[in-house]
Amino acid sequence: MLAADALLASCSITSRKHPEKHTNSERDWAWVLDELAKGKDAAKLTRKLATCRPDKPNPLYYAQRTVDVASARLWLIEGVPMEDVVTMLVVRRRFEIPAALSSARAREIAQTAHRMIGRRKIA
Repeated sequence: MLAADALLASCSITSRKHPEKHTNSERDWAWVLDELAKGKDAAKLTRKLATCRPDKPNPLYYAQRTVDVASARLWLIEGVPMEDVVTMLVVRRRFEIPAALSSARAREIAQTAHRMIGRRKIA
């Protein structure tokens, strides 16, 4: 199943478990990574993912976080410095996340992405 098809499947079957071994969230992650790697717009991906996952307690938060962690991971892999990743995340969400929370949120997301990359190298 293609990553893009996975999101469409998760849109039509949001809360039901699939017999496959991957969860809806894992399929969302694969789809977001694939779309970002193709250069798709993060804001559009965020809106689409939030719309497709009404089963989440806060679909917008889930979508923002998924897209931002995936973006940070890709940027870090490309060699973008951590501080620049934090700045790009702050700028991306400047109209959505209160300024008082934005920098700490962006730093936590960048650190999460950095840890994900480190775990993958070990495994």
